[in-house]
Formats: sequence, C-alpha cells, structure tokens
Amino acid sequence: MLDEKQIRELVSEVLVLRGTADWRDEEEQLLTHGDVQASQIGGADADERARYLRSLSPVPLLLMADTETGTGFARNGIAVPPLMALGAADDEKLAGAWATGVALEARRIGLDITWSPVLDVNVNPANPIINVRSLGQDETAVGRLGAALVRGFLAGGIHPCAKHWPGHGDVAVDSHISLASLAADQATLERREWLPYRSAVEAGLESVMTGHLLVPAIDAEHCATVSAELIGLLKRDLGVPGPVFTDSLGMEGLRTTVDSAEAAWRALAAGHDMVLIDYKRPPAETFGAVCAACRDGRLTEARLRDAVRRVRRMKARRATVPPLPADGDIRNEMQATAHQVAAAAVTPWNWQAPPRLTGTRTHVVICDDLQRRAAAIADESRDGAVAVDRHPAAQLVRQQFTHGVTVLSEAPDGEELEQALGAAASAEAVVGFTFARISSYKGSGVRLPAPQRELWQRLAARGHLQALLLFESPYAAADLPAGVPILIGYGADRFSLQAAVDALTGKAPAPGRLPVSVPRGSES
Repeated sequence: MLDEKQIRELVSEVLVLRGTADWRDEEEQLLTHGDVQASQIGGADADERARYLRSLSPVPLLLMADTETGTGFARNGIAVPPLMALGAADDEKLAGAWATGVALEARRIGLDITWSPVLDVNVNPANPIINVRSLGQDETAVGRLGAALVRGFLAGGIHPCAKHWPGHGDVAVDSHISLASLAADQATLERREWLPYRSAVEAGLESVMTGHLLVPAIDAEHCATVSAELIGLLKRDLGVPGPVFTDSLGMEGLRTTVDSAEAAWRALAAGHDMVLIDYKRPPAETFGAVCAACRDGRLTEARLRDAVRRVRRMKARRATVPPLPADGDIRNEMQATAHQVAAAAVTPWNWQAPPRLTGTRTHVVICDDLQRRAAAIADESRDGAVAVDRHPAAQLVRQQFTHGVTVLSEAPDGEELEQALGAAASAEAVVGFTFARISSYKGSGVRLPAPQRELWQRLAARGHLQALLLFESPYAAADLPAGVPILIGYGADRFSLQAAVDALTGKAPAPGRLPVSVPRGSES
C-alpha cells in the first residue's frame, strides 16, 4: 500500500495545471512544493512565464500548449495558417515543414508538448468547433498529412499529442458547451475516424488527447473521458503507447455530466495518463480528489504507476531533443514556411480571373467577429477584442484601395448596415472581406449571420461587388451571393490575409483546392 508521500509524488506527475490567472498563487504553490510537475502556458508573456515556472519547481517541468495555429498567443510569437490550409495545399513536404517550424517556435518560447495535430475528420459541415482546425473531410488525406505533421513535430524536437479521439469531426456540438455524441457505429469509426490515428502512430505518434464525446455504439453510459472501454481500444487496438491526455476538464461537455474533480481520478482509472484539470475551480481541489481516490483504492496503485511510467518514459526522451537554432533563424524559417502554406492554400470559388481594380475607386467592406478577434480558436479565455481601426485586414488594404475601408461586426445592426452601404455608394467597385470565425464557447461561426448575408446581397444587387475574400470557415461560401467571385483563405493570420490579397490583385495564383464539400456552386 502506498503511503501519503508516495501518493503525492505519483499524483504530481499525472496532473496538468492550466496557467489560470484566477488560481495563479495556488498553482505556483503546487509547483513550488513539487505537487504538480506539468502546466499549460499561454498569453503574451508565455516565454517569461515558462522560465519563471521552471525556476519555481524543484523538479523538471513539462510545459505544454495548443499550437494549432502557431505561437501567436505570445507577444513574440508567430500566428500561422491553420491545418485546413495544409489540407487545401495538399503537400506532405509543406505540412512537415509547417510542423517543424511550429515545433521550433514552440520550443523557443519554452514548450515541451504541443496539443496537435488535430486528426478529426470534419465530415459534418455544421460542426461549430473543429472546422478549419481539421485537415479536411477525407480520412485518407487527413491520415497522410497528419503523419507528415507528426514527423515534422518530432524533427523539430517537440512531443505531439494528436486529438480529439475517438473523433470530433462528425458532431454539431461544441464540447466546450455541452456533451457531444458521436452516432457512428464501430465499423465506421474504424474506417473513418481512426484511420488517421493509425497512420500517425506508424509515423511515430505516441500521445493522443481524448474528447468529451459519447459513443453509444461502444459505451452508452460514459463519455470517452471516463470510459475504460474506449481508452482500452485506443491503447490496445490502435497501439497508442501514451501518455494519453484528457481534454480540459473545465469544458462544459464534461462538467455538465460529472463533477470535474471526480472526473480527474476516474479518467486516470479509465486509462488516461495525464489530466488537464478544471481551470474553473481551485486546482488543489482536483489534486486532493485524486489523492483521496488513491488512498481508498478507487484509483489503484497499479493504474497510477502505469500512468507515471508512461509519463516518465516521455520525459526521458525529452532529455535527448536536439539543440535549438538561433531565435532569428527559427523565426525567419517559420515566416517563410507560413507564407508558402498560405500562398498554396488560397482557394478559388467561381473565380475566373482577378477583377480589374487598378485605377478604380474601390471601397473595402470588412465583417468580422471583433469581440473574439484577439483570441485563438481553442482558447478557453473569453476576453479579447480588436479596435476597428486596427483590424489587420484594414491595415493591409488601406494602401492599395484608397476610396475607403468600412469595418463592421459579423452581425451588423441596421445602422451599421446602412453606414456600409452609404460609404460604398460612391465607389466604382466594392471588395468584401468576411471572417467566418469559430471559437470556443461561441457555438456558431460556421455560417454567416443573417444581417451580414443581407449586406452582401444588397451590395451584389447594385452590381458593384467585384469580389469577396472569405477567411476561416469555408462553409460560409454557401451564404455569399451567387456569381460573385470568391477567394477562400483558411486563417485570420497575416500570411493568409496577404496571400489572398496577392491573389485578388493578380500578383499570385490561387492554387488551393477545397478539402471539404460546400453545398453551393462549383470550385474553379
């Protein structure tokens, strides 16, 4: 039987703190005492925070974050095109270079682990949270490109953790908000959702993050987070050696079905090896709950030691990662690769040739989710907005289109709508930029709000709408006026914006192909 000291030492290796401002003092105490040996980091000061946390801990820390779109969350980081841009480019070599660049960037700011790649096969157009985070809807392509990403991450010296097993691509619910149910039978899951994981494991993937997903065909009572049957399949049948991670226990898809501190020990008992604790409650509560489950046998010594063994095996490999190149070299290479990805991904839709805009009074209208513009897709923090006059698209086009720029919210009210129509009335041509943004807890964004659809229809009816540039969710193309030429980019980063503008102005081609099906028109 384990004594108290042994319990605390073992539990310290399987919990992941969340770097939450509300519990910062308590988290730092846990780290200082060696009670937890892993943490998420993020925010503008991520690199400084990483150094500080390591200075507090008496043992080596594992630091991790979501880098699906690079390190743009950090003040000195770089936001890069998302995975669907790689799907549109469909170039394994480019995917590998993207991953190696992101890995080096992540290590530069202090990370050991990236919660990437996303291997969800996005077959549901109504999916409100995966979308451009996925490589596409074809499982073979997702597997092929996902394997290239794994190889690239490993070459860059970071530990990749693919997600969200058993598959978050065929749901219409954001699991940050409520529990999602995956209706497929096991044969379909094996053929579609799990094929990319098998390819990734063959490429060297060791870790997987599960999603808060119910799979009635396999376990009708327990979501994957606490399902021994599902985690058994992952480790035994798919051959994932681990460590296996939970998704955030602060997500409502989990919290509405089970107490999150109870879920922590139950997840470990079910076969997870690392638990991302609930950031909405004091972290000591989760630490205490897991220790209590060890004392009374709900979490067995054998299972806890097995989890720790897998974590320590990963730590041992972290000690042999290659040295980092110079910071400047890392940044230069990442920026060059991001530019290549963005340029290769720009996708034409009803597009024959760039419109003739040179010498015309061209007005630009931009619609975006301004309240969420400053946050990453999977960022669980809800804070962040962008000043209208500092919108990156506005800054980019002001020098090229001198008639004017109007920036609106994604769902403009009547006053905003009339303002945009009035501002564009004297222009000879109008170009629209729209951002169909998805983000955690939003529950929408896949399609455009009705007021914005009205705006584009009214501008098109005047005959002045020469082109639309659609960024992020490609499914929103179904909401844009028929017959208007469209260019699709997949990110809101500066590389995606610049690549689309270059294609708009004829400086570059638009070679990308849609990696998902959109129910309108035809790709050209």
